[in-house]
Amino acid sequence: MGKIIVHRRAANYLKKLPQDRKNRVKKALEQVGKDPLGFSGVIQMVGEWAGYYRIRLGDMRIVFWFDEENDIVYVDHMGPRGDIYK
Repeated sequence: MGKIIVHRRAANYLKKLPQDRKNRVKKALEQVGKDPLGFSGVIQMVGEWAGYYRIRLGDMRIVFWFDEENDIVYVDHMGPRGDIYK
C-alpha cells in the first residue's frame, strides 16, 4: 500500500463534509492508495491538467497525481464538480 498525501486545501474541504460523505471519500482514498491507477473510475486528465487523474464520487471530484517511483499519491484538489476545475 502506498502513501497518500492530502494537500491542505483538500483536507480543509474534507473536514467540512458531512460524516457519511467523509467516510465515502476516505474509503475511496484507501482504495486509491492500494492501486492508484486500477481504482474503478480513475480518469487521466488532459490539457492544463495533464499528469493528473480524477475520481468521480457523485457530484464531487478528487484530483490527484501519482509518483510511481516512490509509490505516493498526492491529492491536490477535492470539491464539487463545478468548482474543481477553476
